[in-house]
Amino acid sequence: MKITQTNPVENEKVGLPRNLQEWVGELALLGLAFDSVQTVHWDLNEKALQTSGPFRPQMLLTLLTYCYSCGIYGSQEIVQAIQHNRNVRYICAHNYPDWQVLRKFRRHSRTQLEQSLKWVLQQAWAKQFDAAEADYMGYDWFEQYLSGELDSAVQQRLELAILMDGVESD
Repeated sequence: MKITQTNPVENEKVGLPRNLQEWVGELALLGLAFDSVQTVHWDLNEKALQTSGPFRPQMLLTLLTYCYSCGIYGSQEIVQAIQHNRNVRYICAHNYPDWQVLRKFRRHSRTQLEQSLKWVLQQAWAKQFDAAEADYMGYDWFEQYLSGELDSAVQQRLELAILMDGVESD
């Protein structure tokens, strides 16, 4: 009799919430956004570093990563959040970009934004996963599945940001 390892989550989705604060809390998500920037590889010749103007690319990356993790996607919506959300204001450290800067930075730093956002999603998922006391980690099939699902979630969030910016400009 042949025993095969089955994938218990084969037809399920990871099920990330739109706002990751639901899973990790407000301050933990802020910390993850700051930490994520340290995991990103920056090429010193990249256009993202050269086109961020008076704004530090790390700050812009943290800001977009945090906002996309909270379900705030449109660049104009992020500018409004700077006025009303203390965490978003804290990230900016009294140096507030306008919506055009955010859109331009997103276009020129998509690779870094994908890396940063995926890292945050992965950490939030791991915190939720640990709370459930399940034990799938270490299984290659599961880690590959999760990586694919997180890549898909990152792309969905970036596409939604692009869509929202298109709607806001009309």
